[in-house]
Amino acid sequence: MKKRILLSLVIFTLLFSCESKQEDFVNLFNGKDLTNWTLQKTGSFEVTDGEMVTRSSGSGTDIYTERVFGNFILQLEFLLSEVGNSGVFIRRDPSKPDTGFEVQILAPWTPRRDDLHCTGSLYGHVAVTNRPDETTGKWHKMEIVCDRHDIRVSINDHITTVAAIDTVKTLAGRPMIGYIGFQGNHAEKPDQFARFRNIRIRDLDAEPDYVLTGFSNPDWEIRHVSSQAAVRLGPVMIQPLAAMMSDNDPVLRNGAKQVLFDIVAKISDPARSEKEKRITIREIDKSIKAGSSEITSSYLRWLKGMLE
Repeated sequence: MKKRILLSLVIFTLLFSCESKQEDFVNLFNGKDLTNWTLQKTGSFEVTDGEMVTRSSGSGTDIYTERVFGNFILQLEFLLSEVGNSGVFIRRDPSKPDTGFEVQILAPWTPRRDDLHCTGSLYGHVAVTNRPDETTGKWHKMEIVCDRHDIRVSINDHITTVAAIDTVKTLAGRPMIGYIGFQGNHAEKPDQFARFRNIRIRDLDAEPDYVLTGFSNPDWEIRHVSSQAAVRLGPVMIQPLAAMMSDNDPVLRNGAKQVLFDIVAKISDPARSEKEKRITIREIDKSIKAGSSEITSSYLRWLKGMLE
């Protein structure tokens, strides 16, 4: 397990942190209102001076994205009051509290703030290995990388937690996709708060090269998430999937064949535009000309017929 965590750390550093550029990220919070977010309780979060703010309001007052995410790099800044208590929910279904997990954000006042429950920990599941600065009243940067089973949390550019969650018994069976959320501040002392700003995300499941690597993963759920992502990406995936369909690995062949069908079936809907259909046909023709196997070419011609 230690070797795998070390390997994950190296991969994260090489593939993600070093290559992530400003243009790779999109804003999850526009700094003006709560567009694209869903409140569990009206008024539990508000927008003030370009910041998302939650004040002492008890339990059941969280906020979630309107869409789900599976694999991503999430960046944000947070500031806590003297006894602020919040967190970031990952891959969670708000209607099922036992799904996903929480990356803790906690002021250093509480006696329960051990390494398993302090800022940066996967709360109650994975302790930090490098305790972060928890000074209140100042802004801190947080980055959370979700790469399939591997999770990395950094505070102020220093890695605090690296976890292979498929090796953590208490996280067994958790879904690989879900909503991102912020926990409503639930400090017992009144007039406390947590503030968030510059909330940005790089959606790895929107990147074709990343999605393709999931097709060969031994975990069926990761393959399923990758297949769903490929269907969302649409025609841009046709050529690489056609090449994959000619692979000797039956898992890759069958996975690619099914997703190619799903992409074309989705585009064949009468409600889709003629432009989308022309783009899809063009990608199919390119794949056939690229020298696919006869079996693959025949299948692609059959799929093309669904659009003509």
